[in-house]
Amino acid sequence: MHAAEWVALASGVVALFAAGVSVSQARTASESAKHSKQQAQAADEQVRIAREQLQQAERVHRDQLELAQQIHREQNEPYVVVDLAADQPGTGLVALIVHNSGPTMARDVRIRFTPELESSLPQLTPRVRNALSRPISMLPPGRRLVYPFDNHHRWEAGNLPMEFDVTVDATGPAGPVEQLTYKIDLQVLTESLVGERPHKRIENSLGEIADKVEELASKYGKANSEAIRAEQRRELEERQRRQPSEGSNE
Repeated sequence: MHAAEWVALASGVVALFAAGVSVSQARTASESAKHSKQQAQAADEQVRIAREQLQQAERVHRDQLELAQQIHREQNEPYVVVDLAADQPGTGLVALIVHNSGPTMARDVRIRFTPELESSLPQLTPRVRNALSRPISMLPPGRRLVYPFDNHHRWEAGNLPMEFDVTVDATGPAGPVEQLTYKIDLQVLTESLVGERPHKRIENSLGEIADKVEELASKYGKANSEAIRAEQRRELEERQRRQPSEGSNE
């Protein structure tokens, strides 16, 4: 081969080698780019996970803070309870009782009964309705308001409602208190002490004691009848002996 042909052949070999190197470099660069992309995606995923963890931690902290604030608020709120009950067992009186059992002052207390309260004693109906018609401006901790409402004749009347839905609204130091709603059923008092006389149980106990004393006295009299009659004869004879001496002294 001529020198020119050798030069041409060498140039071709060098070109092929350069092309192979270029292809290899391109493949390496592609793989490197792919790896870099994967690393970038992994980094983005870690950032996303870290962000979600931070957001979750913030939510938990916020929820815990709100719960702590709610507990603190509820512990320092008034708690107004309204009831229909025997205020003094045995008196025969059913009273409307308003009681603030919470630790702070209750203000603007509003009470609603459904159906509206009606007593079997006509003179008491306007009194309780008037008491409930206006808000209670303030109710200090532990304060009880007692209004006479009815007596045991309500159970005998048979035409008056015995169940009521009660709604209580009030305002505490931190603002309006959560509305309280519940049901009152007067039937639960049917077998209670509402209709008893104030001292009935004492009277019953004293009657039982008197019966036992009378029974013991009767048994003692039967067991000692001879001795009792002998003692009575002795006392009679003693009085008879005294009578002549008393007459002679006169």
